[in-house]
Amino acid sequence: MRRPRAPRPHESTKPADAGRAVEGAPEQARPDGPDPAGSSTAAPGATATGLAARAEPGSPGRLRDYAASSVVSTGLTDRLAERRRAARSLRLRRLTGIVVVLLVGAAIAWGVLYSPLLALRPADITVQGLEGADGAVDADAVRDALAPHEGESLVRLDVDRLGDEVAGGLVRVRSAAVTRSWPHGLTVSLELRSPVAVQETDGGYAVLDSEAVVLETAAEAPAGLARLAADGAEEGGAPPLNAAQVATMTAVIGSLDGTTRQQVSQATISTTGQVSLSLANGASVVWGDGSQNALKAQVLTTLLTTSAGVYDVSAPHNPTTR
Repeated sequence: MRRPRAPRPHESTKPADAGRAVEGAPEQARPDGPDPAGSSTAAPGATATGLAARAEPGSPGRLRDYAASSVVSTGLTDRLAERRRAARSLRLRRLTGIVVVLLVGAAIAWGVLYSPLLALRPADITVQGLEGADGAVDADAVRDALAPHEGESLVRLDVDRLGDEVAGGLVRVRSAAVTRSWPHGLTVSLELRSPVAVQETDGGYAVLDSEAVVLETAAEAPAGLARLAADGAEEGGAPPLNAAQVATMTAVIGSLDGTTRQQVSQATISTTGQVSLSLANGASVVWGDGSQNALKAQVLTTLLTTSAGVYDVSAPHNPTTR
């Protein structure tokens, strides 16, 4: 009689129909294709566990994501704060630099324009051209004319205006050219007025230059200067000279060169403005009106090389002698 065979360990002890579906229960669909885990070596339930961990709010995966985002956020905040600090530091350095430049510029400007560093000292003023052919000017008088500007910076001084002040303050000075002489002085070059005529007045004899400027008043008529007179004055019927007549005659005499001027003893003008000159040798010059003085003077210088009693240069392009 045969004994029943005992089941081997690797064989299932389940009934043969254990895997069959229960009669009447719907059969569960099985997915086709590869294993949902994505790998035949993956541990059972690993994928599901990871998904669940990420899905659950309190899971370790969500904590790791939050920690990573916190690190990124903290690093960005630090970088922004550092950048703001750097920008503030740069603005502060720029502002400091601008303030320093302004202060240095103000100090230099004050030193150049207002400090004693370049201040004018009258003792350092040099005067040139003090002596002319017919007179002289005292250097101290020039320094006194510029004394009101003592202590002013040479940079701020208007040298053209200073020249006008010297010429306006000293009657003997026709013009003055002023230049700076660093650091504290000035150089003044003078052009002096030359006396050319003398006019008798109630107070004496007025010495005049070619522009009819009264250089001085003398008690006696200086020698070597032509006297001014109105036509007919010797007969006592001529009116006194007016300013225009004086200016016309001094301009005529001033146009002559020094040698010719010394030969003129008197200038006479008529009521119509016609000028005539009396020479020391007794000859006379018919000058005409006060136009073309420079040309007439050149022609007269040439005519005086010949002996004559009358030299007529009233028409300088057609002069005559007789």
